[in-house]
Amino acid sequence: MPDAERSEGVQSTLYTGPGLVCGIGFGIELHQDEQMRKFDRMMDFVTYHLSGPQRGATIYEGNAPQDADAVIKTGRRFPSVIAIHLDEGGYDKSLARRVLTGRSLPAVCETKPTQ
Repeated sequence: MPDAERSEGVQSTLYTGPGLVCGIGFGIELHQDEQMRKFDRMMDFVTYHLSGPQRGATIYEGNAPQDADAVIKTGRRFPSVIAIHLDEGGYDKSLARRVLTGRSLPAVCETKPTQ
């Protein structure tokens, strides 16, 4: 069950692995030692911070083009872009293969994002 809180216009939700977390246009299976915090600023994008032992990454979903370590085009009107920003010394670009979009997106993620 996610842990949610709201502060100064930002809704923050913490997810702990293992388990599937659904964004608006992507899904990712968290491993046992991982956590992901969703930051929704009630704007036209959402960010997520993925962390595990001594590693981290930020995942952006929205429509603004991003300079990022990995960019996935979703083929949707919104979000059209999933951008992955890697923290130094942690995850590598193979993290992008774990991000499920399009036909690989589980049906449960198609119906609604994880709340």
